[in-house]
Amino acid sequence: MNPSRLALGLAVALGLAGSAHAVPLVFSGTAGGATAAFDGFRAAIGGGSRITWDGVRLDGTDVNPATRVIVPNSTVAIPVDRFRAAGALFADPYAVAGDGFAAVNPATAGAFPAFSPNNTFVMFDDTTGSFDDRFIEQSFVLPGTATAAGTRGFGAIFVGVEDAGSSSIEYFGRDAGGGRISLGRFVVPVGSGPGDTQFLGVLFDAAVIADVVLTVGTHALFSFDGSTLQSFGPQTGAGVDLAVTDDFAFATPQALVTVPEPPPLALGFAALGAALCLRRIRGA
Repeated sequence: MNPSRLALGLAVALGLAGSAHAVPLVFSGTAGGATAAFDGFRAAIGGGSRITWDGVRLDGTDVNPATRVIVPNSTVAIPVDRFRAAGALFADPYAVAGDGFAAVNPATAGAFPAFSPNNTFVMFDDTTGSFDDRFIEQSFVLPGTATAAGTRGFGAIFVGVEDAGSSSIEYFGRDAGGGRISLGRFVVPVGSGPGDTQFLGVLFDAAVIADVVLTVGTHALFSFDGSTLQSFGPQTGAGVDLAVTDDFAFATPQALVTVPEPPPLALGFAALGAALCLRRIRGA
């Protein structure tokens, strides 16, 4: 069978079954390219919301009284609604530091310079001595409200990603019944050294993103159960890649657009098209 006809047949079959939304645009870069990718993404979303973490006070006087000091004048845990005004809601309290998290993990002091001085952002494990929680989960609300919303695009600066596949962002939407649907998992590009910055952002053509999950490195930098702090230690050994994040950028949240499921007729055509293509291959 003519390979071009096979490709066309499969494309038509898959296209009939696919989502109504176009293939997303991916913006990524590392080192100097991270800044260019970040700026390009922000231009593509029309500015949108940007969280730099630099407005978070580290001395116990933050604007949100629920912000909890972990190490005075160095590291705090922010409440889940700290950036509700920007349209962001977090799944758990996460950490903001002004020293690259040197106070909570001295072995990596200097390894995570801020993209936009001075504060950076990362998760921590709330079980003493455990460093398995390496995820940041963020959902979207209409800015300043508790109303669930969606966004067209989300991106983040990472710092210190050195191992391929250690860090990523997965995007989730909702179907008409409220079910959670993965829109894709995208891998953060790898830098050339511990202090390099990376950027990854993905833009869809409608506000289909209900929430995102960032995987940041292979381990948490520290654990803190509310009273006991324990550091992970140095970034040594096979399979260890420690990282943090800095600026988040996302299109201004608006009413969430549900992700349509392929109609049965389209699925039928897709199956028929694929079967015919396979039959022709066998008969060639």
